[in-house]
Amino acid sequence: AQDLGLVYVFAMNQTGQPITDLTSEEFSIAEGETQVKVVSAQIGTEPMKIALLVDNGAGLDDQINPLRDGLVAFLETLPPQHLVGLFTIGGQIQRRVDFTTDRAELLAAARAVFPDRGNARYLDGIRETLDRGFDGDEAWPVFVAILTDSPEGSANMNDPRYNRFVGSLVSAGVTIHAVHIPSRQRSASNLSQNYSIHLTGTTGGRYAALTAPTGLQDYMTKLATDMGAFYDGASPLYRVIYERPDPPEDRVSVSVERQAVEVYLFGDRHMP
Repeated sequence: AQDLGLVYVFAMNQTGQPITDLTSEEFSIAEGETQVKVVSAQIGTEPMKIALLVDNGAGLDDQINPLRDGLVAFLETLPPQHLVGLFTIGGQIQRRVDFTTDRAELLAAARAVFPDRGNARYLDGIRETLDRGFDGDEAWPVFVAILTDSPEGSANMNDPRYNRFVGSLVSAGVTIHAVHIPSRQRSASNLSQNYSIHLTGTTGGRYAALTAPTGLQDYMTKLATDMGAFYDGASPLYRVIYERPDPPEDRVSVSVERQAVEVYLFGDRHMP
């Protein structure tokens, strides 16, 4: 399969106003000295599509009320135009609410989350939800994971398979945010925390490890606020996908055919 590259581009006119109607045919991209084919160029003004993954597994114990409070705070704070799907990943992966803007349905499901048996299937949850819930054309695919520090229960992944998995997330423009709350069944390896640190760093997301579950409500309120504000500022960026040359080059340049347009290139869509 052809390796794909991804860059984000801001285009503005001579007065500094964003240009939002460029087509993929108007973009020209080169890696090094090689001109490459532009596959697609999509502006980010489409609302975010957020998969909310919740570890309700064996590590949750008596922390269900702080977890529910955190979910409710996130859903009540997030701007209403963004789609959210609610999934639990403790023991088995279950879709509680499909992607919707119906906050009443989401809030009712969040308040009804209960502990289940088994370890969280964190990576499996991301992979299966991406495959089944996203069509690949989303401008803002986002995962928000609330995890305990109990053992990771996903299928084993060797390094090449994990690297391909991460590459698929980056190519799809996925952003992952993750927060860990402490549990009584603490894992000595902290594997899910290691995954979270790497995945959030690679995809431009945010990671936090809380010292107590009671801090989750405030954290999720701030995360939802920051996600909404970041969307407002970064939505004029075009997500441009292109075919990489063989061998690939480190240097990427972008231009557009339209006159009197300035473009600025970004390697990712990183939320500070």
